[in-house]
Amino acid sequence: MLQIDPLADNAGLGVIGEISVNTRTVWQQALKQLVERRTDVLHVDLSRVRFVDVAGVTDLAVTAERLPEGQRIVLHRPPAQVPRILELFWPGLAAIEVAA
Repeated sequence: MLQIDPLADNAGLGVIGEISVNTRTVWQQALKQLVERRTDVLHVDLSRVRFVDVAGVTDLAVTAERLPEGQRIVLHRPPAQVPRILELFWPGLAAIEVAA
């Protein structure tokens, strides 16, 4: 199960549940809608996400790589595996910032 809602206080998404093969289509659609916003910083609150598989992190990284110059995604409190996967496969990806 995956629930994605707009954040009340800034441009971004609040995500609840698991990001996996079963919820990948919903996740990809949410990322697509996120980048349509015309703001420099896009926030994704992952504090209530229990699990993200490698494909879900890949979707996030590919989305970040396609952002226009100067735009970035800030991940708030992602599960521990997300920063590890990003560092392993996309070291130095400047368009994603991990916030504790």
